[in-house]
Amino acid sequence: MIEETITQLEAIFEPFRNAKRAETAQAYLKDQFPFIGMKTEVRRSAQKKWVDSLKNIDERIIRWEIIRALFEKKEREYHYVAIDYLNSWPKHYFSPEDAEELRWILSTHSWWDSVDAIASNYLGKWAKFYPEKARETFEKWRFDESFWMQRSCLIYQLKYRDEVDSLYLEHLIQQMNGNKEFFIQKAIGWSLRQLSKYKPEDVVEILANNPIKGLALREASKYLD
Repeated sequence: MIEETITQLEAIFEPFRNAKRAETAQAYLKDQFPFIGMKTEVRRSAQKKWVDSLKNIDERIIRWEIIRALFEKKEREYHYVAIDYLNSWPKHYFSPEDAEELRWILSTHSWWDSVDAIASNYLGKWAKFYPEKARETFEKWRFDESFWMQRSCLIYQLKYRDEVDSLYLEHLIQQMNGNKEFFIQKAIGWSLRQLSKYKPEDVVEILANNPIKGLALREASKYLD
């Protein structure tokens, strides 16, 4: 079933192959992945009926197998379809067992575009539904050898608005601030900048109590008076 399902999507996408657009998209992501060459709006329009056909799949394992199969494809557009499909799941699809699958997808073909789209959407919702499991998971991920897993811990609350757990965010920042990797420092600043829109006093306190400097500080301070 999985192979046939993916083949159907391949048949839908193949007529849209465009070498020039693919080259431009590939260059934008620093040549990390090959592309078919589809604009986002074209891809989403083309994939809509295919994604809609998956909505009646009740078996959790099959849903995740479809996502894995998409992420194992080489062209980046298939990864984007997987993310769109995942982020469209209703509440009753979520499971505390998703932690392992989430780790796999976040650490497979990792780059900022996929990690950020998953972490700030599905992962953030999942963490709200299963806070204890999420905390247990993030306490493992913050020590992960992949900085993309660490970045995911820092940004999963991006859409929480005034419901951000500022103390836990500060805890994570304290653990990762020594990592000078660009994508970690950017995530620290981004998470604090977003928090400053709703709890500026918390950000001021975090900055006062922690040696946050450089890129992270510039990002975090952007909306502060």
